Amino acid sequence: MFYRLCMVVLCLCAGIKTSGQSLTIAPDSRIQYRTFENGDRIPDYSYCGYQVSNVPIPWVEAKVKVSYFEGDATGRIQQAIDYVSALPMNAEGFRGAVQLEKGIYRVDGSLHITQSGVVLRGSGYDEDGTVLVGAGVDRSTLIRIAGQEDCVLWDSIPVASQYVPLNATVIPLNEGHNLKAGDKIRITRPSTTEWLQSIGADKIGFYVDYQLTHWEAGDFDLRWERTVVEASSTSVTIDVPLTNALDPAYGQSYIHRYRWNGRLKNVGVENLRCVSEYNPANPKDENHRWMAITVENVEDGWVRRVTGKHFVSSIVALWEGVRRFTVEDCKSLHPVGEIGGYRRYAFQTLGQQTLFQRCYAEYGYHDFSVGPSVSGPNAFVQCYSYHPYSFSGTLGGWSNGILFDRVTVDGGALKISFRDVDGQGGGWSGVNSLCWECRVPQLHLDAPPQAYNWAFGTWGRVTEAVTMKCPAGF
Repeated sequence: MFYRLCMVVLCLCAGIKTSGQSLTIAPDSRIQYRTFENGDRIPDYSYCGYQVSNVPIPWVEAKVKVSYFEGDATGRIQQAIDYVSALPMNAEGFRGAVQLEKGIYRVDGSLHITQSGVVLRGSGYDEDGTVLVGAGVDRSTLIRIAGQEDCVLWDSIPVASQYVPLNATVIPLNEGHNLKAGDKIRITRPSTTEWLQSIGADKIGFYVDYQLTHWEAGDFDLRWERTVVEASSTSVTIDVPLTNALDPAYGQSYIHRYRWNGRLKNVGVENLRCVSEYNPANPKDENHRWMAITVENVEDGWVRRVTGKHFVSSIVALWEGVRRFTVEDCKSLHPVGEIGGYRRYAFQTLGQQTLFQRCYAEYGYHDFSVGPSVSGPNAFVQCYSYHPYSFSGTLGGWSNGILFDRVTVDGGALKISFRDVDGQGGGWSGVNSLCWECRVPQLHLDAPPQAYNWAFGTWGRVTEAVTMKCPAGF
């Protein structure tokens, strides 16, 4: 099955239309998707980014300006952030922006955004703009955007016992479910013992004495956050399609309502340069800042026009609890640290509906990556990885619904593959994911059981792949 996919890739690279397996391109250049016999089709990856990319990222009025001065600027900048954080919100959900004037600001500590509606903005991301220098030998993050992890779940509503296909927006339920339009819901597909056995994941790591590589039931549950847009007595329609099928043969999927009062909204960092001090006598020094910007428990936010230099790991890392977030026009330059695990992950996501576009990274390890068991959609668009030491792609645990659109990896690989015990048991790292018009020296695109991966118009050498039995029609 995988070699049929390879032929599709080569045909598209030659400018020939597809053979009709998963999509066709009409004479007017419109893409037409095929629906398989079981109802599956290529997911719609377009629901990513701030406000689902339906509106432009706004320019928020500055409420306070911070001028350059010598010495540790941590307290003064944080005081300005706290001042804006206490202002009332306007009708658009913003309190205001903190405007940093041009200059090189020494930051001995960390800056924290912990209230909704706050934007931290510099006056330029070049060396003559606003430069925040993370000083000292502390490994702490330079800028943290962090809401509260206080999500409350209630009800447990079983999905009806029928196959719910990939890209579905209608979820069948039994009568008496009492869900209604506007409800925020979490859909869970469990990782049962039966499912692990069916995909061969129960064998991962059992021929080596390393417990961390084992896949255990319950460790790889998939969870999607969605909103009910319509409800009937026997189903609900959700706002964003599923990026993995729900198959009752491998466990009972279910729905919870949720409330997340402490999650931040309408927050951003933009238009500045972040630099980490390090020991120039040690090119692999790790006693300095690891992360430039981290984001957690946020819905609808952004990081844009930010350059980061000399950090050990990430310029922007989106942790769990992040949803509908855009990272655009950002750069990761000259990372300093060891070359290996958890280092040089320039741009990474563990969130949902996140969008990275027009980002650049050099000399990284996993420059553009998706962490384990991440439910999509998530998208990397027009991103460029220059001379990485390892690959971009999915890292493990059946992450699903990732789009790599016109991504270039110069001197490395793009992998959505079976990793077996690599990455502490990455196994089937990514499924139901798509490479569109990418340029890579190597493309590792395996065919997972009960799921799909696709590539169209992609230039690169396709390596030998793991092939499993795929759904009918692949």
